[in-house]
Amino acid sequence: MTVELIRSIREAERKADELIRKAREEARKAVKDAEIKAAAAIEQQLAAAEKEAGELIRRAEEEAQAEAGPIHKASREEIAAMKAGAESRMARAVAMIKERIISWP
Repeated sequence: MTVELIRSIREAERKADELIRKAREEARKAVKDAEIKAAAAIEQQLAAAEKEAGELIRRAEEEAQAEAGPIHKASREEIAAMKAGAESRMARAVAMIKERIISWP
C-alpha cells in the first residue's frame, strides 16, 4: 500500500509539474501574442495619425491659398498701378533731366 501511495503521489507531482510547465508556456505565448497585437495596434494608430495629420496639413494649405489669393491679386494690381504711374512720369522725368543737363552752367 505504501509503495502504491508513493507512486500515486509521484504521479500527481509529475502531472502537477507538467501542468505548471504548460501553464508557463501558455503564459509566455499569451504575452508574446499580446506584444504582437500591441505592436500592430500601435502601427495602425500611427498610420491613422499620419493620415489625419496629412489631411490637416492639406486643408491648412488650401485655406492658406484661399486666404493668400486675394492678397496676392491685390499686390499684383498695386504693383501694376505703381509701374503705370512710374511709366507715365518717366517722359517728364527724362525731359527734366535733359533740361538740367542742357542748362548746366
